[in-house]
Amino acid sequence: MKIVHFAFIVLLSLFVTSCSTVQVSTDYDRSANFSTYKTYSYHEKGLDKLKVNDLDKRRLLTAIDTQMAAKGFTKVSSDADLVVNVLTSTKEKISVSNNNWGYGPYGYYGGYYGGTNVSQYQAGTIVIDIIDDKKNVLVWQGVGADLNLSNISAKAERIPKAVEEILAKFPPQPKK
Repeated sequence: MKIVHFAFIVLLSLFVTSCSTVQVSTDYDRSANFSTYKTYSYHEKGLDKLKVNDLDKRRLLTAIDTQMAAKGFTKVSSDADLVVNVLTSTKEKISVSNNNWGYGPYGYYGGYYGGTNVSQYQAGTIVIDIIDDKKNVLVWQGVGADLNLSNISAKAERIPKAVEEILAKFPPQPKK
């Protein structure tokens, strides 16, 4: 019976670690021709207003640059096809998990497994807006919500992974 519990814990931990970093949603202009876009730059005024520390700002921009380059886009300083703007926000969240999956105090082996865990954490949201610079219209938006930012040492990994997940559906593929 202990083997079954151990296997369950291992499978549960694998499932939890394989889950995505953020809850992602995207939207885009169905009339935009994304195949015509080749270059991008950042909305500098928007970046100046970005409410994150310098380390996280560099992490965000480096991750966006990496993803855009992997998709074939070139970063330029002027006359870009697309302008990228980034917005962030954080809020306190509470997580409650009920681990009452074991036996009661007089069950097998007399053990009691489980309990209720309550934890508080900083949940971040990253919004990536992509604007057609010539038309000055939003053509794509990706939102990554519920990014756990409480573990400071993990942010160096979580932020780039979140950006990767957000930009996974950019540019949108035309329906065939």
